Amino acid sequence: MTEDQRRKNLDLVRAYTDALNKWDIETMGELSTEDVVFELPFRPPTFGRETVGRDAYMEVLGQARDHMIDGSENLHDLEIDTLASDPDVVIATYKSDMLLRSGTRYKNEYISRFVCRDGKIARFVEYYDSIILFCALGGTLVEAGEAQLLPEGPKS
Repeated sequence: MTEDQRRKNLDLVRAYTDALNKWDIETMGELSTEDVVFELPFRPPTFGRETVGRDAYMEVLGQARDHMIDGSENLHDLEIDTLASDPDVVIATYKSDMLLRSGTRYKNEYISRFVCRDGKIARFVEYYDSIILFCALGGTLVEAGEAQLLPEGPKS
């Protein structure tokens, strides 16, 4: 792999995150392979772990844009680099500060792993604090002191 390949992949991920920031789904689709995989390893309940294929992925993005997010994600503090051992793997860190359609402000921090193939995104794995998202969407957490963590054993 050459330095040119590395630079092209960094430019690709930068263009992709710019489109994500604006919820420009058409551009995100153009920058993705037909068999793209979108993965959320640490997701809140009801979110799927993996979405496979451009059409399915664009549908998931459209649902998020139309039902969850009100405007830009306000992504900032973007830092990207490739792996030294594989310029087709790009790691990105960034933060968001957006408004949800519910009126709730949602801020989070992300680490994403992109796999590039033939000038397109073939895999996008996004790691973030799903508890922050869960609460922003109206979920509640039980404090550890309030939860019964283990069932009571038999009384002697």
